[in-house]
Amino acid sequence: MASIEDLKKDFSRLIKEEKLSHSYLLFGSESGAEKFLFSKELANFLENKKWQVSERPLLDALMLSAQSDSGIEMVRSAANFLWQKPAVSTKRTLIIDKADHLTLPAQNAILKIAEEPPRHALIILNVRNYETLLPALQSRFQKIYVNSNFQFSIFPATAGPRCGGGNFQKKDEFKILKFMKAATSEKKEIIKNLVDEEKENSGMIEEFVTSLIAELRKDPIKNYQMLKNILERWTLINQFNVNKRLQLEAALIE
Repeated sequence: MASIEDLKKDFSRLIKEEKLSHSYLLFGSESGAEKFLFSKELANFLENKKWQVSERPLLDALMLSAQSDSGIEMVRSAANFLWQKPAVSTKRTLIIDKADHLTLPAQNAILKIAEEPPRHALIILNVRNYETLLPALQSRFQKIYVNSNFQFSIFPATAGPRCGGGNFQKKDEFKILKFMKAATSEKKEIIKNLVDEEKENSGMIEEFVTSLIAELRKDPIKNYQMLKNILERWTLINQFNVNKRLQLEAALIE
C-alpha cells in the first residue's frame, strides 16, 4: 500500500498539472480519523500550499459531518457553497465526513452535483463502507482505501493518483504474473498458500492484493471486472470476520 507521503506527492502532482478529479471517496478504517485528517490537509494545501490542518477556517472549504438524519437540506446548502467562485484557492472543496449517514434523498442530491459539477468543485466523501452509498453515486467517485495505519490504496477510476504497490510487488513481482497466467486449480493453491503464510507473516495478503491491483491497472478496461471484484471482496475482508480464502477465490477466480 502507498504511504501518506506517497499519496501527498501524487495529489501535489495532480494539482500542479490541473488533473485533480472532481470527486474522491475515502473508505475503510473504523475510526474515520485518518480519512478526515487527510481531507482537511488536502483542502489546506489547495488554499495555502501546506500539507497540514489549517489553524484558522479556510475560505474555500466547507467541512460537514453527517448525522443519521442528515438530509437534502444539508446537501442543498453545500451545493450553494460549491457553485460560488473560489476566493483564494483554485477549488471550492466540500468534505462530508461519515457520508454513509446521509439519507437516500441526500445521496441523490450529491449524485446530481457529481454528475455535472462546477468546474472549480472538489467533493470528498468519507465513509466506512462505500457500499452503503447508492451504486450510481459510488461510480462517480475515485475510491481510496485507507487503513488504520494511515496507508492507502487507490482503486480504478478514469483519473486520479496511481495505486502504490507494496514490498511484495518489488520483491516477488513474478508471483503476480504467475498467478495471472495460472489455471484455476493453481490459483486456488496459490491463494491457499497465501492464507497459510498470513498466519506466520501478517500483511502478506494485503501486499499481494495491492500488487495484483497495480498489475491489473496497467490495462483497466480489460481487467475492470476483476478489479471491481477485488475492491468489493477486500472491503469485506477488512471490515468483517469473513473467510479470507473464500473471499479471495470469489474475487480472483472466474
